[in-house]
Amino acid sequence: MIGGKKIALNTLFLMLSSVVNVAISLFTTAIIARNIGPELYGRYTFGLTFILMFSILANFGLESLFIRETARDRSNLRIINEIFHLKIVLAVFTIVSIVVSAHILNYPFATIQVLYILCAGLFFQILSESLLSVYRSIEKMHVTALFSILFRVVSAVIIVVAVYSGIGFFGIVSAYSVGNAIVFGASFALVHWQFRPLHLRSNMSAWAALIKQGIPFYLSALLTMFYTRINIIILSKLVSERDIGYYMAALNLVENLYFIPNAFNTSVFPAFSRLYGSSVEALQKGYARMTKYLIILTAAVAAGTILVSEQVIILIYGKEFIASVPVLNVLIFLWVFTFFSNTQSSLLFSIHKERTQVKIMLAATVVNIILNIILIRGYGYIGAAYASVLTEGIVVAMITATLWRLRFQYMPEFYLLRLAFVLIAMVASVKLLLEFNVVAAIAGGAFSYIGCLFLMRVFDSDDIYYMKSFVRRKTGSE
Repeated sequence: MIGGKKIALNTLFLMLSSVVNVAISLFTTAIIARNIGPELYGRYTFGLTFILMFSILANFGLESLFIRETARDRSNLRIINEIFHLKIVLAVFTIVSIVVSAHILNYPFATIQVLYILCAGLFFQILSESLLSVYRSIEKMHVTALFSILFRVVSAVIIVVAVYSGIGFFGIVSAYSVGNAIVFGASFALVHWQFRPLHLRSNMSAWAALIKQGIPFYLSALLTMFYTRINIIILSKLVSERDIGYYMAALNLVENLYFIPNAFNTSVFPAFSRLYGSSVEALQKGYARMTKYLIILTAAVAAGTILVSEQVIILIYGKEFIASVPVLNVLIFLWVFTFFSNTQSSLLFSIHKERTQVKIMLAATVVNIILNIILIRGYGYIGAAYASVLTEGIVVAMITATLWRLRFQYMPEFYLLRLAFVLIAMVASVKLLLEFNVVAAIAGGAFSYIGCLFLMRVFDSDDIYYMKSFVRRKTGSE
């Protein structure tokens, strides 16, 4: 397997931290939504979505380029200094673009106030992400995991204080900015102390070279961000803030599940990059096996979410957000397709097929805009959910076809039939336990699913070998 122990260990670190982050996020989301209601919640979540869509302007593919090159040659760590200085300029440009765009789109002053506060946090987030890419490139994912927890904890404390001290809505909004400022300060100090790559001198000719090399990564990321977020912009001009609140409530729950694909792909990308050129055959086999694991995982999460969606919405947001249930049932399939497309995109980047990825994302962007305009006008906010799922499904189909031509193939196996019986057992367990408690239903469904995977022998001998190897080997060994 592709550095199987290191991938598994790094993924474990990231997933454990993400579980903590999700727990904190659900707690703070419940507090926010129940205290400010659908309309202000729509304004708050729209503001976050709007600035994060523009955050890609500061990307230029620099982190992806840096991680790929440093994973192959540690001497490339030195270029983080040029990247950091360039990121400062790009961050300022991004903030200016957000402010100008908000005024051009003629958003209400109350919405623009929210954007001003969030922009400060985005500035620090852009810089801290560039610094933490140092640890991603050398596959020390526990460092990035700890910083992600730090951000969530600081933000949660500020949100709780804002709600219960009477500071209110703008105190909640400021939590994002204060949390990112603290993470930036800590990450800057740590990187400078451990590697001392940061100094005041900068090489502007190196900036041009970095941007040129990073453009394929950047274009793909730009198009991906645009096509995944454009529906929010269209929604903001066609529906009320309350309807945006219903949509974002469901979307935020789905995005909380992104910790699984994010942890997985953060670990896989440097490993893919390290292996490419030395053992393409092993990379092909690894891709096929990872596809199997993705099918097993996403099938369970999608089925489980549909079964408990109503209870989860009421538990977290309250009955005032019951209109979010059908949106959640649709958007969970966005999560499924995104898991596959992100993993496949990591593979394309690692084998130097960035330009192919850009073409796919360009086609997806055009399709998504057309679908959103048609479906939102016809079906409102749930139309936006359908448009997102259909677009991501098309992306997966296009990338799969591309990888197939490059001989990165996955052939359906007999285990899929066994997996169907495992899903039936899980569904029965969840429905039975829902009579008692939604938390018990989720936990019971997960245990029954995992147990039945082994009972039905969905995992083959190689899978068992990797699991045993992971348990036996010492931490840090390859």
